[in-house]
Amino acid sequence: MLHSGPISSAVPGRTDRHGVHVGSGSYVLPADHVSALGQGNTKAGHAILGAMFGGSGPYGGGKDMALKHGPGAPKPPAMQRPGGVPKLPKFTSAGGGKGDDIGHPVPIVVAGGEYTIPAEIVRAIGDGDVKRGHKILDDWILSTRKNHIKTLKKLPGPAKA
Repeated sequence: MLHSGPISSAVPGRTDRHGVHVGSGSYVLPADHVSALGQGNTKAGHAILGAMFGGSGPYGGGKDMALKHGPGAPKPPAMQRPGGVPKLPKFTSAGGGKGDDIGHPVPIVVAGGEYTIPAEIVRAIGDGDVKRGHKILDDWILSTRKNHIKTLKKLPGPAKA
């Protein structure tokens, strides 16, 4: 059985310990990205991603997860169109470009707090191209990290009694 969706676990987000199978071309969102989407709350981040990538989300697929609080699901950043499109890097994941066979089981090791996106949804994000979908998701993670760091720098220090 192929895994997709949240990795709920007490195992920290930077210590891969859970063996799962995903379809080739899938994408694993790192735990820090998931937590940042939920304003530091991994469970909230999982709910936001469930709203985005669940059956009723903009990309469909997977089990619906209710989003009970928050501003709603953020959208991955749009990739620049022809003229400003950077050269895509080579990816090490199996499957990828248009016409490539994707979805074959691949054993991977994941950590708690991460979120896996199935290859079919990655392909939809990339307008039919899994490699482009990976690039868009890579850029989204970098953008989220940058914005999260800015937000953290603006927050006041811990309350003092």
